[in-house]
Amino acid sequence: MIQKKQHYLTRRLVTCLLLFMVTMLAASTSVACAFHKNVERQRAAALAAGEELAELPNMEELHAMGISVPDGSFNLGEFISATRTAQASTGRTSLAPSAATPFKVLVLLVDFSDKPASVSSQFFDTLMFGSSSGSVRHYYDEVSYSQIDLVTVHAPSSVGWTRAPHTYTYYVDNQYGLYGTYPQNSQGLVSDLINAVDSQVDFSEYDNDSDGYVDALVVVHTGTGAEYSGQTTDMWSHKWSLWPARSKDGVNVYNYTVQPEYWSSPGDMTIGVYCHELGHVFGLPDLYDTDGSSNGIGAWGIMAYGSWNGTLGDSPAHPSAWSRIQLGFANYTNVTHNATQQAISSVNNNGPIYRLWSSGAASDEHFLVENRQQTGYDSGLPGSGLLIWHIDDNKSGNTQEWYPGMAGANHYLVALEQADGLFQLETTTNNVGGSSDPFPGSGSVTSFSSSSTPDSDAYTSGGTLVVVDNISTSAPTMHADLIVGIAADVQDDSQGNLPGQFALGQNYPNPFNPTTNIEFSTDQPGDVKLEVYNIAGQRVNTLIDGYVESGSTTVVWNGTDESGAQVASGFYFYRLATDQGEETRKMLLLQ
Repeated sequence: MIQKKQHYLTRRLVTCLLLFMVTMLAASTSVACAFHKNVERQRAAALAAGEELAELPNMEELHAMGISVPDGSFNLGEFISATRTAQASTGRTSLAPSAATPFKVLVLLVDFSDKPASVSSQFFDTLMFGSSSGSVRHYYDEVSYSQIDLVTVHAPSSVGWTRAPHTYTYYVDNQYGLYGTYPQNSQGLVSDLINAVDSQVDFSEYDNDSDGYVDALVVVHTGTGAEYSGQTTDMWSHKWSLWPARSKDGVNVYNYTVQPEYWSSPGDMTIGVYCHELGHVFGLPDLYDTDGSSNGIGAWGIMAYGSWNGTLGDSPAHPSAWSRIQLGFANYTNVTHNATQQAISSVNNNGPIYRLWSSGAASDEHFLVENRQQTGYDSGLPGSGLLIWHIDDNKSGNTQEWYPGMAGANHYLVALEQADGLFQLETTTNNVGGSSDPFPGSGSVTSFSSSSTPDSDAYTSGGTLVVVDNISTSAPTMHADLIVGIAADVQDDSQGNLPGQFALGQNYPNPFNPTTNIEFSTDQPGDVKLEVYNIAGQRVNTLIDGYVESGSTTVVWNGTDESGAQVASGFYFYRLATDQGEETRKMLLLQ
């Protein structure tokens, strides 16, 4: 871990030198922490009044500065894994709440001569470390299934509000506390703050993984946050780092997060943004679109607009399936064989994550399926049901939205396959999710395949064998057919039959639309059954079931099921069964 940290710091120095030589203000509308929609309303009103609008922070530039990006200095998933290994070596392997791994977080409160504190320090004892709903500790207990317990050695009230040596205006510098030249930015503020509390705080207590670095420093400043006010005179919440790292009590203080005291009035602070910024500390990237051209995963995860779910973020969304895997809170089950009506319980009940790709093959690109219900901290979700995520681990973030008509090479790291097929997360900037996004959702969409919209195709290499079908209604436990390949019992087994018995010919045309001809021959009369199956091995239609004279017979299939409904595009199998044996062949319907 120490070697990895030093490698990162070397790269960080190079980055800082490069950034010193470039200009830092651009006309982008991207942001550091996902902003509240209050900012859009205020900016619209100001624009209508003819007022000049200040530029919002440019997240692409901020990422280059090391703001709100995973830096490899700490990864919670690795920490949990190492803890599990250590527990196993001592015979302590339970992950029950009583066995949760303590993770120490240092929270420091800072006020200013021009912006004194309005909220008691005890408020933040409860907000951060309270054991009941509505605390950051309780949130991470719920979403980690009690694998992590956020604790502290120095309660915020034990240190209290610390007065900074300069004014709030000095540190913010009318640039959100982000763009000012050090020390007139949040780095200067945090550097001054840790010097001021050095005699009260033992920083070595917060090196959880013994790599010589404080893992989680949370700084709360007085006043509101710019992600809510939209004002350059307020500080925008973010994760950043001190360069060089400051040595305190034998450890280095490097990474930190900054969050506000309240939103619109003292006492109304919620946990959403705090949980989001800790997500960065734990190794997660932003999953909203940081260039502002789309919404990323919207309200469906804590690392995007889900940090604002509920009222001002009092019910922040769970991490997405991909994020939970990265954090070590959950593992996925790789589906290697088709499963019919697989039970999928909700994430609130420690439900599974299913990984789907053709034949279960290893691939950076794949789908993840989870069941999300509007309970617990997910009660603020815009809907409930199965969420199907399209993942490409070759990507680093969600700045390149893809939707039909776009180049396949450009796409998100984590994309939500929205059941309604409208791609509103990708094509709008004012829609962060709706009840028609999950499956089946308000649109009652019960199938996801290569022929649906959205489809299960790969971004650049065409169709996959992935199908999620017969999806049940939204419930704490849902069911669906999880298909990743051709069912073993309907494989194309056209071996050469002995002359003078029976023969099943290849359908023609193939591929076909809307009809195809299936020809077979028998050398003697008898009972014959000719059936059509989908790749899951489910019978779609019976074309013949009865007595047939000897000789050649041709049957036309019009691409419908037994009820007369048109079936979806894709591979199908037709099976001929006679008294002399059976044979199966494959065909392709293209709508």
